Amino acid sequence: MKPVLLEGLSAAAPRFDVFALDQYGVLHNGTELYPAVLDCLAALRDAGKRVFILSNSGKRKESNAARLTTLGIPPELYEDFVTSGEVARAFLGDAPDELRGEGGNSGKPLRCLALGGAAERALLDGLDIDLVDDVSQADFMLLASFGEMPPAADEFLSILIQAGNKGLTLVCANPDVTGITADGLQPAPGALAASYEEAGGRVLYVGKPHPLVYRSILEAIAPTPADRVLAIGDSLAHDVAGAAGVGMASALILQGIHCDDLGSPDDGPNFENRLARLTRHYQATPGFLLRSLAW
Repeated sequence: MKPVLLEGLSAAAPRFDVFALDQYGVLHNGTELYPAVLDCLAALRDAGKRVFILSNSGKRKESNAARLTTLGIPPELYEDFVTSGEVARAFLGDAPDELRGEGGNSGKPLRCLALGGAAERALLDGLDIDLVDDVSQADFMLLASFGEMPPAADEFLSILIQAGNKGLTLVCANPDVTGITADGLQPAPGALAASYEEAGGRVLYVGKPHPLVYRSILEAIAPTPADRVLAIGDSLAHDVAGAAGVGMASALILQGIHCDDLGSPDDGPNFENRLARLTRHYQATPGFLLRSLAW
């Protein structure tokens, strides 16, 4: 079915009870809000809609909520902030034995090699998991964020080769391959995880489009069915495909990561052809299109 172009959410809002909004590329670019965001969130609240922020941020929800507050979005405009990092922490809190490397001792705490830094340590803080400094000591690896500076591709090469030889699982708490910043698109942790996977390594992804993060919202809104949820994001591979996988409807924000590939809906058939090519490539078709988040 051909996606419907909306000039604002008001036209589709009566069809849905719950809205799951991505943050980067939808609410803000990392440093400032997009123009109509506050008015749209306020209108959703006034219409009695439940709003969740659903982000592939590898950081915990408190730090993400604090960022939104700093940017100008108060917590009363949304019900909860669900991050892939927070969901990954809950998963790791169960200390699944499936993460133990070859020869791992099931009677002792899991040992983790954190590939990033502060974000990974924050996710593990308070859990019965030991941090180690060398891949030879690890049961599994965790990657949540590149921080402010994406690493050079060869920085982790020797680590990943050793990890692959040892059969270690990489838990990736941010499956995004690229991310929106004020300086444009930048590499994201999912790119490194994909390289490890392509080389034969085992990767456990926590985040969109994988279902674990969506379950947090579906459990919170029960018994509201998934088809009464509209997921809004700027990524066909993550937001649109992930929503479809759990039965949610979706809207694609056109100003996000596909902006250069899609161009403007005002381009007519050229835009429609580009959109058709992209949706075929990602095997994901949104129900709606929005130039940007607006009411």
